[in-house]
Amino acid sequence: MSDAHALLGLQPGATTQQIKRAFRKLAMQWHPDRNPDPAALEHFKLLRQAHDRLLAALLDEAPEATANEEPGEADPASPRGPDRIQTLELSFEDVFLGATRPVCVRTPVACSHCGGSGVETLSVSRLCEPCRGSGRIRGAKGLVRCPECEGRGYRNTQPCSHCAGSGETMAERWLQITIPPGLVDDDELRLAGEGEAHPDGNCPRGDLRLRIRLTPHPIFRRDGRNLILQRPVSALRMLIGGPLRIPHPAGVRTVVLDPGIAHARALRVPGAGFPGRGRHASGDLVIELDPMLPQAPDKQLHALIEQLEAALGNSAARHFPELARWEAEWLND
Repeated sequence: MSDAHALLGLQPGATTQQIKRAFRKLAMQWHPDRNPDPAALEHFKLLRQAHDRLLAALLDEAPEATANEEPGEADPASPRGPDRIQTLELSFEDVFLGATRPVCVRTPVACSHCGGSGVETLSVSRLCEPCRGSGRIRGAKGLVRCPECEGRGYRNTQPCSHCAGSGETMAERWLQITIPPGLVDDDELRLAGEGEAHPDGNCPRGDLRLRIRLTPHPIFRRDGRNLILQRPVSALRMLIGGPLRIPHPAGVRTVVLDPGIAHARALRVPGAGFPGRGRHASGDLVIELDPMLPQAPDKQLHALIEQLEAALGNSAARHFPELARWEAEWLND
């Protein structure tokens, strides 16, 4: 495999695009229709073999189906092109309710300007820059024929200005993707046939794998499949309990708050978290209650608070046990 890289002038780890680009460039130089050298045909065959071997090796390293893939969506035994991976950002509302979202798929196609050759014909011949018109360049064993102009000293072609000599341009297509409820970070959606082409044009293309990323939300966060919400609540409401309205990605809902102490605590609503998907059950909604005391009460509230303070003070041992013990110890005459 190292000989294949060296033959194409590539370093190990070269990408599909780099392999194709290197082959096109050398093929223009060594194609027997363009090169009169008797050894050109054999060298061209070696270049083609190196090209095919490197692309086949990249195919063997293509990503396999993930655990999040639905059974039967892909047949790993069937030869096809490599998969392509893109990130798809979704809001919390998208993954709770489901949605339809546009996705841009960029696919390499043959350059329409050069017909995929990677070169374009000049209207006026130009002096070859590498050999400065001499047709020869200095090599390890002295002067050799310039490969850029094939020894002519001038050029009537150049790398295509539209595709930079790659022979390919990127075509964009927009697809409407249906988002099922219940997706979370690192889940994937697979679009069959929207991946890379197989080196053998008779084999199907690979798939496009859309890897999910949830956009950060200003008030919600995720813990597994649980949905976490921090909700400020009146300390008085926490004391007496009652109905409490809360926001939710699927719409505002009302939960019942049990009476209790006015300390930070959590309220759990089973099954109201991220929807279930596949073998994963629905998560819970966890509401972290943050007690809030009144700020800057007016004179009317002063009177009401005095009445409440007096009523609670009559049973201080029940309502304020720590306060009652402290006053009993330090304020007795």
